[in-house]
Amino acid sequence: MKFSILFVIFIIFQLFTTFNSFTINSYYYETNLNAIGKVYRCRTTNFPTSSGIFVTKITGQHESEKNNNDVEAIGIDGNYTLSFVPRNFSFFFPFLRAMTIWYSSIEILYGDEFDEFDYFDYISIQHSYLKTISSRLFESSPQMVHVWFANNMIERVGYDLFTPLDISLLEFVGFGNNACINQDITDGNQTAITSLINELQQNCPFDDNFSILTSTSSLSTPTDDNLTCPNRGIINIVCDLKDSLIEIQENLSTKDERVDSFSILLGENLTEADEKTNEKLSKSNGKIDELKTKLRQLNEKLQVKHEKIVTLKSEFEERLMRLEEVLLNSATNCFILKFTLLVCFVLILKFL
Repeated sequence: MKFSILFVIFIIFQLFTTFNSFTINSYYYETNLNAIGKVYRCRTTNFPTSSGIFVTKITGQHESEKNNNDVEAIGIDGNYTLSFVPRNFSFFFPFLRAMTIWYSSIEILYGDEFDEFDYFDYISIQHSYLKTISSRLFESSPQMVHVWFANNMIERVGYDLFTPLDISLLEFVGFGNNACINQDITDGNQTAITSLINELQQNCPFDDNFSILTSTSSLSTPTDDNLTCPNRGIINIVCDLKDSLIEIQENLSTKDERVDSFSILLGENLTEADEKTNEKLSKSNGKIDELKTKLRQLNEKLQVKHEKIVTLKSEFEERLMRLEEVLLNSATNCFILKFTLLVCFVLILKFL
């Protein structure tokens, strides 16, 4: 039974690791970032090629007197093999506020990539294949001060991308060197930022309010092979995403079914193991109680013997004192006897 449980756990672990998670290597250092200043950053390179999206382990040595709670920024070098924004960083770095990604193959930001963070206010994705950005991207982080998507291939930007944001907080906004726009703002000029937003809506139109883009964690895709693509200007939103979304959905469904079946089997085995463990614990507790009783009785016997020893010791000391007195008296008497004999001997010699 133990082997079966361990085997099931091993299989589930392998499936989860293979399909949904990965480990990254990193190093840590302090640096300055535009708009937010000095931060303690985790930097990772050589990102693994993986079909998973969840980070389950981060290796690397912190600087002296630093730990995960001090990390406010993460820098990712995607090496053009990273096709998604990794998830679960908040589990390791609860106070993370900034993310920088270079040289990735990310093409779409679905909108929920940064929902896990409580203090997020800085994003920079550069030198990547980014083409589409959802309006939902900043719904959970309205305090953004730095939004930088320069040097990509952007063609579509959600109409409401900047709607959740407090524009007065923005200091850096970058969309330079893209397919539909080429403008960067580095001085926080509100007029210039408003103008850039208008230019995005005009030159990079993308009305995603009808939920064509879907979260990478729960995909829902059209199934009609004859689906007509709604147009926004000259842009067909659905057609260039449909095939990839369907493929991802099928893969996720297959993986979910496998994980569910293994989870059911694991649950049954764990329940049986719990029952046996509880039974053994109950027996062990009974034996422990018996041992406690025996130890208590033994302790009482030892206490009685200790009292007897104390009594015998007292009696022995008393007798020893008496013996010393007797010996002292005997020594005195012996001395007197010797002295008397000596006197007698002297007298005898005198009369002779």
